[in-house]
Amino acid sequence: MYSASAPADDAGIAVLAAGVRTWLQMRGGNGEGAGLVTYLLAADARTRLRKGVEGNMLLLEVEERGTELIVVLRDRGEPVTAPPQGVLPLLEQGIATSADARTDGEGNVTEVRFALPGHHEIFDPEVLVMVEGEDDDLSSEEVTIRGLLPEDAAALTRTIYRCYGWTYPGQDLYFPERIAAAIKNGSRIGEVAVTASGEIAAHWGAVYLSPAVVETGGAVTDPRFRRRGLAKQLGDRLLERIVNAGVTGRLREPVLTHPATQQIALNDGASIVGAYLHYAHPLQQVGITDGVVPDRISLSVAYGPLQPLESATIWVPHSYEHLAHMVLEQSDWPREFGTAYRGVQIPDATVSAVNYDSGNRLGVIDVKTVGQNLIDCLDSSIDDLRRSGAEHIQVRLPANQPALHSVGAGLPEIGLAFGAFIPQLRALALDDVDRGDVLVLQWLADADLDTSSWVFATEQVREIVLAITEQVRQVANSGLVRRRQAARRAQLFAALD
Repeated sequence: MYSASAPADDAGIAVLAAGVRTWLQMRGGNGEGAGLVTYLLAADARTRLRKGVEGNMLLLEVEERGTELIVVLRDRGEPVTAPPQGVLPLLEQGIATSADARTDGEGNVTEVRFALPGHHEIFDPEVLVMVEGEDDDLSSEEVTIRGLLPEDAAALTRTIYRCYGWTYPGQDLYFPERIAAAIKNGSRIGEVAVTASGEIAAHWGAVYLSPAVVETGGAVTDPRFRRRGLAKQLGDRLLERIVNAGVTGRLREPVLTHPATQQIALNDGASIVGAYLHYAHPLQQVGITDGVVPDRISLSVAYGPLQPLESATIWVPHSYEHLAHMVLEQSDWPREFGTAYRGVQIPDATVSAVNYDSGNRLGVIDVKTVGQNLIDCLDSSIDDLRRSGAEHIQVRLPANQPALHSVGAGLPEIGLAFGAFIPQLRALALDDVDRGDVLVLQWLADADLDTSSWVFATEQVREIVLAITEQVRQVANSGLVRRRQAARRAQLFAALD
C-alpha cells in the first residue's frame, strides 16, 4: 500500500494526483485518467474544508486489490454525499470502474477503483473447438469434487463458454483474473467437479454480499457430465460450507423469463422477497429466450435464512408497507411492524455511501443512518447518478431505524418504488437495536416494463412481482403528472398576466 498526506492547496493536490498517476502508469494502466480523477476528488474535498479548522489535510491511500487499483481519499470537511459531479461521467468513459463516497465516523471517505491491465483481459475462445450442445454424448470420465481454487479461474470460464457462449448473465465469469482475485480475497467461494486434465465438469459458487449474507449461483454443468447428480453434490457441499462459516442467509436472483430457477430457490426453503426491474443489460439466455431480449433483464429476489433469525421490529414508510406485508406473510420470520410515535430521536445528517458501476449502468446508494435530510440527500445522489447514465438505481435503507417510518414518507415523490426486503443483510448492531434488515427501493430510467415474457413458478411469486411492477409504474407516472400539472399552472398564470 502507498499512502501520502498533503495540505488541501494547489501544490498538495498536484502532488497527490501525480502520485496516483505514476503508480498506475508503472503497472500498465491509464495513469493520466487516474491522475485526473484524483485531482477532482482532492479539489472537491478542498471546497468542503472550512478555513481555520484543524486538520485541513488530505490523506491518500493507494492499494492494489485483485485486478483493480483502489484509490481512497480522506478529508474532514463538510459531509460528502456522493462522488464529485465531474467524476461519475469519467466512469461512463471507462477511465475508472466504480466510485464510492461515504462517511466513516472520523471524516469523509471517497474511493475510486481503476482497472489494472488484467481486469479487462477476457479469455480467448479460439482455444475451444466448439460450444457444447444438449445432444453431446455423455462422458464416463472420472471427476474429483473439491473447493474452487484461484488456478481454476480459466477452466471455469472455459466451461461457462462451452455451455452458454457469450450469454451467461454473470459477466465477471468471463474474466479469469477477476475470478482468481475474488477467490484470493475471499469474496467468492465455490465447489467444483474437476477432471484429471484440470477441466471443470460442474461448478456451484457463492459471492459474499456482506459477512452475514451470500448470493449463491454460477451453477453450471457441462452437458457431457450431466445425469450424475454433480450439481446436487456441489450444492450440498457449498451449503454446508457457508453454514459452517456462520452465514445467516442466502440470496438468489432468479430471472423472470424462466420459472425453473425460481422454483429451485423455493424448493430450498427461500421466499421471494422482491424484484429488481430493468436491472441489467439485455442478453440472450441459451435455451430460454430466442435472440437477445429487447429490454434490460428483470430479476426476482429470493432469500432463505440459514440460521434462525433474530426477532426484530421494522419501520417501513406507509407507501411500501403493503408490499413488505406481502413479502413477510409468506414466511414465519420473527418480524413485526413498528408504528409511528412521538419523541423519536432523529439525527440531523443522513450517513450514506454512493457507488456507480458504469459497466452495468447501475447505481447503489447505501444508507447507514437515516437523518432529517434523507430526502434531500437521496434526491441529490439520484440526480448525480441519473446524469451519469444510470438506468437502475438502488437505495438500501436500514429498516430497523424508527426514523425511517416518518422521514421516508416522501420517498415515492423522488421516484423510488419498492424493490425488496432483505432480513439481516448487514451485521447486527452492537446496540442490539439495528438487526441489519434492509429495505431496498429502486429508481428506473425507463419504467415502461414489458411483462409479456415473464413466467412465474407460483401464483404467489406472480402476485408479489406484479405488485412491485405496478408500484414502479405508478411512481413513474405520478412524477410525469406532477410535471405536467406544474407546466399547466405556469401557462394559466402566464395567461392571467
